Amino acid sequence: MPRSRPNSAQPLLSNHQKSWLWGSLCVAETLECGRWPIYELILAENANQPIHQQIEQAAISANIPIERQSSKRLEQLCKSRDHQGVLALMGPFPYGNFEHLLTQISPQSRFVILDCIQDPFNFGAIVRSAAAFGMTGILIGQNNQVGVTSHVARSSVGMVNRIPICQFENLTQAIQKLLSKNTALFSAEQNGSLDIRQIFQRPEYSQQPLAIIMGNEAEGISNELKTLCTNSVRIPMAAGVESLNAAVSASILMYELSLLRNT
Repeated sequence: MPRSRPNSAQPLLSNHQKSWLWGSLCVAETLECGRWPIYELILAENANQPIHQQIEQAAISANIPIERQSSKRLEQLCKSRDHQGVLALMGPFPYGNFEHLLTQISPQSRFVILDCIQDPFNFGAIVRSAAAFGMTGILIGQNNQVGVTSHVARSSVGMVNRIPICQFENLTQAIQKLLSKNTALFSAEQNGSLDIRQIFQRPEYSQQPLAIIMGNEAEGISNELKTLCTNSVRIPMAAGVESLNAAVSASILMYELSLLRNT
């Protein structure tokens, strides 16, 4: 279960100001999953809706210290007005165990790999869709890639707790391990050689683990990672439309991969 912060030396998610997680649904989800350490909980004095009562009871059960403060004080702490009456002080995010995922890989496994996604709201939206479409895991690098922050967690509505997110100093080596498990790897590109729907016409792909790489919002996928890919895929779009937002594109592609798993 989430644990209370035993002393001031306990590590935080980030610096103190950036270690607050807020929003009733996000905090409730984090409490329910019980993976990410919560050191203390602050509720607004007027936070008495059913979800606030649920959060308070979950925190009591997990022995997490609880305070009541004014709504204005919560705003001062998190530097935001959309706290919804709930603040949680977070420890470091528990990234997933990739080696464990590899031991469980099967032809039904589906991964999404992010190459230098820097917008926390894009990352959070991708995580939310990945959880919704049953992805096996998300792989990210450490360099030029946003990690799991409070902004990412809130954009995912707490779904960062529901899907393994694995972080690597060397993303290339992690991908090579996936390939060693017979994973078919696709790069998502505006002019990809395959329409995403054409994957359904390739029976071999229904018998393999599948992974898709999404590139940086401005520069796309690095050449180093492109060379590892089995093929490239594109999303069919109406004439005159060049591209979609990274999170929207990822959602469409993950949905298609989830359909292929179910055929």
